[in-house]
Amino acid sequence: MITIFTPTYNRAYILAKLFESLQSQTSNNFEWLIVDDGSSDHTKDLVNDFKSQANFKIIYIYQENQGKHVAINTALRNIKTPYFLTVDSDDFLQDDGIKIIENKLTLISQTQDLIAIA
Repeated sequence: MITIFTPTYNRAYILAKLFESLQSQTSNNFEWLIVDDGSSDHTKDLVNDFKSQANFKIIYIYQENQGKHVAINTALRNIKTPYFLTVDSDDFLQDDGIKIIENKLTLISQTQDLIAIA
């Protein structure tokens, strides 16, 4: 299983595009971890709406605004899956993005000196 980590700050206006791309994945063997770094827009309400529609697990963490680097550290403390990737709030994945990553994970698990794929 994979965690998709998204740091966000006042990005409610564009977060739906990423959510739609995650909903369209050919594999739903992932969870989406959103670390909200102190948004003052309606990000929390939007994520709650996403949770009611999603065919995958969504984890939402709100913290005081401290910067993206702190949001990354928060994510790393909360990721429970063996693999993760960061997808920013203004980005999206192609429909088979997770499936492609799953296929590459075999390479990682069989190689002692490889820690990332591109």
